[in-house]
Amino acid sequence: MVAALVGLNARFTHTNLALLYLRNEISTAGHTAALLEFDTATRRQDIIEAIVFVRPDAILLSVYVWNSVLVGQLLPDLRALLPDSVLILGGPEVSYNAAEWLEAHPEVDYVVTGPGEEAIRLLAVAGFPRPGSTSASATADAAVLSSRILSVPNRPFAAIPFPYSDDDMSRLSHRYVYYESSRGCPCHCAYCVSGRDDQRVQVKDVDATVDELQRFIDFEPRWAAPPIVKFVDRTFNASPRRAREIWRFLLDAPTGATYHFEIHPAFLTDPDFDLLTTAPPGRFQFEVGVQSVHDSTLHAVGRSAAAAAEWQRIGPAIARLIAIESIEIHLDLIVGLPGENVAAIGASIDKVLALKPDRFDIGFLKSLPGTAIAATAAENQQISMRVAPYQVLANRWLSVSDFALLRRVEQLVDSIWNANHLGNEIDAVAARYGGYFNGLCALSAHADRTGYNLSTRRPHKVAAFVEAALSEPTP
Repeated sequence: MVAALVGLNARFTHTNLALLYLRNEISTAGHTAALLEFDTATRRQDIIEAIVFVRPDAILLSVYVWNSVLVGQLLPDLRALLPDSVLILGGPEVSYNAAEWLEAHPEVDYVVTGPGEEAIRLLAVAGFPRPGSTSASATADAAVLSSRILSVPNRPFAAIPFPYSDDDMSRLSHRYVYYESSRGCPCHCAYCVSGRDDQRVQVKDVDATVDELQRFIDFEPRWAAPPIVKFVDRTFNASPRRAREIWRFLLDAPTGATYHFEIHPAFLTDPDFDLLTTAPPGRFQFEVGVQSVHDSTLHAVGRSAAAAAEWQRIGPAIARLIAIESIEIHLDLIVGLPGENVAAIGASIDKVLALKPDRFDIGFLKSLPGTAIAATAAENQQISMRVAPYQVLANRWLSVSDFALLRRVEQLVDSIWNANHLGNEIDAVAARYGGYFNGLCALSAHADRTGYNLSTRRPHKVAAFVEAALSEPTP
């Protein structure tokens, strides 16, 4: 049998790690697995034709917030062209509203919820039967396969083999190399599906992780350039000693790659800083989800559940990281968290920009299916987009106009700081208007008056815009 595994990635440089795990399960069961990856800008007809030409007995589509609309558009066409193929959906976008997907898309045979390795193994061993069919009823797992929603307990993460073959790695030149050494998250953030109680932390031990990373390092000379290896672990340093051992291995290894980690600053210890100060430029990137500088917010959304996340502790820890200079630091905030009005968000922006991270991303709250944020929408008077990306449009503390202003501030941060690092200019704006946020709001008003395009990224144009705004008489 032939199974087509379809990944619809946000960008060409991205790849779908989950499909590699599932491909291995299907191959082990004795079937042919065809891996088909596209970016979401690919013409729909090109995607359909590529799938049809494989002549698959089963089609597995990995569904995320960025591709769910496209998946919904593909399903009826695939069913019409491939009436005998078994259509299977999986991924976070369908795991927590599987019944709704089946109702909206009756052409789908199965929805796999949660980690999918064991569920796909059962389907593959059974020969990808239709749910409730005679062939499904004849299998040892007939009770499981009688349902269109497959919620199958997965094997321990440490027992799941390394997903990449050499052929896989040969296709990764100029693309991110995704890797996970753990699943689950110790935090219980209300806005994140990884914060659910059923997302317990599972880790590979240090020896297994190091052995797998060595495979990337051994392959590195065959890539066109050293890659960025992105750990998808939700909080990589939740176990500081384990994280430190892996960092030490990567610092000692003969590698030119850059290794990207999501970390929580509350878990950082003095031995971590002692080690990280030895990192050569370009070896590590750290992404730090600040989300808010307000302790009440962090406690309310569960961000501080696993560690003391108070700003008085994590602010200095982040400053200490940034002072290392050889590690690229990305800081994130979320706009729209419960209890935060414009003034509270402005205070967070002021404190984060004052740290001068290498990159500062302001994200906007999404009401993702399966999260506590979605479950408490009514009490927060939260209005969100009804379909992906589920962005919050208004809530009890922020009006539509407030969100519009904050989106403009985000564009200004991206153009002035992230794209061009105009440090002197942004400091001058803050000095004139009594803070970074007040200054960014003033720049937004100046853009309104002059018709300036906030999507501009060219350095000389951005600098000229800021200079013109600073030269305006004070109202």
